[in-house]
Amino acid sequence: MKKLLFLLCALLFTQFCFSQQFTLKGVTTDKEKNILPFASVYIQGSSKGTSANSNGEFQLKLDKGKYNLVFRAVGYVQLIKEVEVNGDTELSVAMQAEVYQLKDVVIKAGAEDPAYEIIRNAIKKRKQHLTEVKAFSCDTYIKGVTKLKNAPKKFLGRNIQDDLKNMGLDSGKRGILYLSESVSKFNFQQPGKINEEMISSKVSGNSNGFSFNQATDFLVSFYKNIVDIGELSRVGFVSPIAENAMLFYRYKFIGTFREGGNWINKIQVISRRKYDQVFNGYIYIIDDSWRIHSIDLAITNNSMIEGIDSLRIKQQYIPVKNEKWMLASQRYDYSGGIFSFKFEGTYTGVFSNYDVEPNFPPKFFTNRVLKVNAGSNKKDSAYWAGIRPVLLTPEEKRDYVKKDSIRLVRSSDKYKDSIDRKANKLKPLKVLLTGYTHRNTKEKESWGINSPVLSVNYNTVEGWVYSPELSYRKTLKDSSSLSMKFNPRYGFENKKLSANGSIGYVYNRKRRAYLGISGGTSYTDFNTEYGAIPPLFNTFSTLFAKENILKLFKKDFVKIYSGRELSNGLYLSGNIEYANRTPLLNTSFRTAGDFPDKQFTANNPYPSFENNYAFSANKALTLGLKLNIAFAQSYIERPDFTIRQGSKYPKLELEYRKGIKGAFDSDVDFDYAGIRVFDSNKKLGILGAFKYSAAAGKFLNRDKMYYMDFKHFAGSDIFLYTQFTDGFMMLSPYEYSTGKEFLEAHAEHNFGGLFLSKIPLFKKLKLEEVIGVNYLTSDVIKNYAEAYIGIQRFGLRFNLVKTFNYKNGSSTGFRVSAGF
Repeated sequence: MKKLLFLLCALLFTQFCFSQQFTLKGVTTDKEKNILPFASVYIQGSSKGTSANSNGEFQLKLDKGKYNLVFRAVGYVQLIKEVEVNGDTELSVAMQAEVYQLKDVVIKAGAEDPAYEIIRNAIKKRKQHLTEVKAFSCDTYIKGVTKLKNAPKKFLGRNIQDDLKNMGLDSGKRGILYLSESVSKFNFQQPGKINEEMISSKVSGNSNGFSFNQATDFLVSFYKNIVDIGELSRVGFVSPIAENAMLFYRYKFIGTFREGGNWINKIQVISRRKYDQVFNGYIYIIDDSWRIHSIDLAITNNSMIEGIDSLRIKQQYIPVKNEKWMLASQRYDYSGGIFSFKFEGTYTGVFSNYDVEPNFPPKFFTNRVLKVNAGSNKKDSAYWAGIRPVLLTPEEKRDYVKKDSIRLVRSSDKYKDSIDRKANKLKPLKVLLTGYTHRNTKEKESWGINSPVLSVNYNTVEGWVYSPELSYRKTLKDSSSLSMKFNPRYGFENKKLSANGSIGYVYNRKRRAYLGISGGTSYTDFNTEYGAIPPLFNTFSTLFAKENILKLFKKDFVKIYSGRELSNGLYLSGNIEYANRTPLLNTSFRTAGDFPDKQFTANNPYPSFENNYAFSANKALTLGLKLNIAFAQSYIERPDFTIRQGSKYPKLELEYRKGIKGAFDSDVDFDYAGIRVFDSNKKLGILGAFKYSAAAGKFLNRDKMYYMDFKHFAGSDIFLYTQFTDGFMMLSPYEYSTGKEFLEAHAEHNFGGLFLSKIPLFKKLKLEEVIGVNYLTSDVIKNYAEAYIGIQRFGLRFNLVKTFNYKNGSSTGFRVSAGF
């Protein structure tokens, strides 16, 4: 027994000796001892490495032994140091700035700059370098930091100093707004197959938070013709080595330098036009192989970027195996501002331990592009100290400590109660304009009422109407939620009091699964699918233009509805409703002025000036089903919810509605089937983004139906057009609904400033040009079409519209539409 114990102890001691790792750390500087931030550090002959932080500090965990460490930074001579590790080791690294040579290049006056020949060779090899690595896997580390640089003392009349202090910022209105880190295993296979697993995640101030870092979004390839960087631009940016790059860039040869066995060419990249979707800066190209060595490029708000003012991208590539160069590090530096708030930030990515000949098992790649492990946010500080490749700066360390302390305070019942007491105070003017919400943070519930001012509107059926909405919401322990709404309504002219309400239950967030029931009395728009006009707009058009556009009927109803994702990309929703539907007459004829040449129309969806009923009272039991299909939809699986990222294929929507005759004395008897094919964001590179849809439907059975059962269309009778998708800008929202069959199509292209950015007066406005066509044909209207051209910014669009075959003629009009 003693021998066995001795053997076990010996084995454990041997394993400890051979597996013990030591810490190698140091600081990168230039020859003048100035800090050199974000230098890449890796072991020669491998892809194991790290990056220095913004203070030049780096750290590597190494086994005992000798190593050749490679230090690289854009603009500096590569440095190789031999290091022997016997214990924890500190290293000082001073790097020398590059001295560029012209290397057999003679530049003559009037001759072409030699940079152009280098770029042509790089363009010829672009596609080869883009696809030469058929598959790979690597470890990724991403750190994101956003800092507030300045803020006003007040914003919209509110003193925000306390808010900034509660966020952990200092009294100078500066500090870290957001800090997160993530470690992932990233796997890739041509053409474009991705499988990423987030192993660990850390968000400052949120112990339960999962980082939104994603290597898929962060890995930017300049071998692609168009460089797509998140949501910065609708059209993307032209790469300096794109097929058509010469149309967008000028190039200047700066010089060349030797690195190992390679000559590296430094090329200055200069945009031909100030407001093109392009970069400025430097690209380093390896001679003979013509591959990218490193990148130092920037874009500004001259290039129509959204959300920030400038972005600088630095990349460094390293040889991994058989002269296959892979991205070792990437850094984003960005800055911007809005409403006197100024911010800046850095995203740093380190990609290491490459395997460029992986053996992925069958069905390894699916439509899931990223899985965030459930325990990824539970790693302790010891884990992060051991695995973090980029050291934290003192400011970042303080931010973690400070915000963890703030989080502990905020998680206490005492703090939650104090915040709720402050937020729940009644302020009469605020309540009047925006409503009131009472929160109980500890119990995860709230209730409230909407704005009394916005709850008042006018229509010719009820006169002045007061219709407030009371709501209640509670989040349950399993992240499901319960919501309730109650909507009383009183018409001061028809003197009718009514009410309706609903109860909804979301029981599976990841599957978007819900179940609900609603019922009561509702004054419902005849255009049940889209709504002809918002009540507030109808109030103004009625009182100030004597145009009572909105047409209503009374519905006493009960409705059960539900929806759930059956599998990825397959979503089924449906409802069943029983309603007693009653026609209504105009009872009020008020206006804010004299309109002798106008008269109110009847409360009838068909054009009529006689105050008669639109239909006979009826009972209706109806069933509605809708199946949405997104083929090969990619998605991100998080522990708390799923993020659907869309599909490269068109989406499909199938709809079926049935009027069930006889049951509960139901009068209706019809069957409707419809199909819709659409794609809402088809990017076409520098040319912009395109969206389209085509839909068709037919009533297979129409034995007994009423106008509200028809197929309706989105349209507008006023200059404000509220439908941004699948709508008609100048088509009556009531007159052309059909009870038979129809075919409609919509196409729209957004050029993203391609033309307007070239016009001096429009350059700084960042306006986007939009063109589109809409088409409809049915038994009611044949071959109606409208073409439009518009300009938009921040979702607000101004459109000039031309219609064809509208009431057997054509017309031209102006529409303002909003996409927010």
